[in-house]
Amino acid sequence: MERSVERWVCKGQENGREARYGVECEGQRDVKVQLPTKATCIYSPIPNSYSVVAFFIMWLFSRVLLACCLVLLTHLSRPVQGANDPRLRLRGSCDTVCRGQKCGQVNREPRVVGGAPTVPHQYPWLASLFYRGKLYCAASLVSDTYLITAAHCIKRVTMSRVEIVLGHYNKTNLREASRATRKVGSWWAHPNFDRRSYNNDIGVIKLDTPVVMNKYVSPVCLPSQTTTETYAGKTGIVAGWGRLEENGEPAKVLREVRVPIMTNSECKTKKYKPHEITDTMMCAGYDTGKIDACQGDSGGPLLFSNGTNIQVIGIVSWGQGCAREKYPGVYTRISAYWDFINSHIYKEGCFCPSQ
Repeated sequence: MERSVERWVCKGQENGREARYGVECEGQRDVKVQLPTKATCIYSPIPNSYSVVAFFIMWLFSRVLLACCLVLLTHLSRPVQGANDPRLRLRGSCDTVCRGQKCGQVNREPRVVGGAPTVPHQYPWLASLFYRGKLYCAASLVSDTYLITAAHCIKRVTMSRVEIVLGHYNKTNLREASRATRKVGSWWAHPNFDRRSYNNDIGVIKLDTPVVMNKYVSPVCLPSQTTTETYAGKTGIVAGWGRLEENGEPAKVLREVRVPIMTNSECKTKKYKPHEITDTMMCAGYDTGKIDACQGDSGGPLLFSNGTNIQVIGIVSWGQGCAREKYPGVYTRISAYWDFINSHIYKEGCFCPSQ
């Protein structure tokens, strides 16, 4: 893919290296748009009065292509209003891809909550990340192609050895009919992720092939990009296959806990040092501990139900041990990272409607 920072350049297929054509500009990585084969957008000086007709036609053609390129770039640089905005459905077949599935819909059978097993496939967007056959992190499906996870789950990891599993409930049952397995196509950790402070702990994974939407595999909703909701005082949901206790055994089946979300000011009064909790983080948990995310849940979602659908509002990031007294779980705040999210996931794939 041609990269241009100081000037706009649009090139078609070259030496058979690219199956698609596209443009790439500073601050908007890998923005792909369909252009005619061998088409090139250039800036050409106006020819002099002695130009032959043929040259004038070539010059005029280059101007038309330049105008086309500028229009496309202008369109692609417009802000996105929300991950479920109709403008994000860049493929005309999205209705077919979603197969009537709406984002953020749980399978509504009776269940037991508070650290107990969920019903099978209750949260169909939950994905497990396995490295050499061992579960080490989780992620959330937000479209047929993309997942959101923690940066520490993909930074310094040989992603070609990672297997992504969706649509499963019992992680030890390799014969679940609903089980869908994918490899990693591309991945991006936030460029400013800091492993010491866990600031900017967010990443995006692109699947090697899109998933087939059904009852067992469907996306979670992203919140509106215009919301100012902090969710303080609300109840969050954490689900995953992580350890049942600190340094304990991992869960075999998907489990969930419900935790109260607090303000960052309140979180700073707990046992954490105030500077450790930044505006791009959020905290949830009980003073008494006992209920929390744990090892293996990293990268999974902190969920919120608005009564209509379920949204992913945070990413399991870090904490002091698991469920320790006055050490709430710390999550990456999704609403602080729209620029990063938009730069990777909005330009392709199908986003199913929220209602």
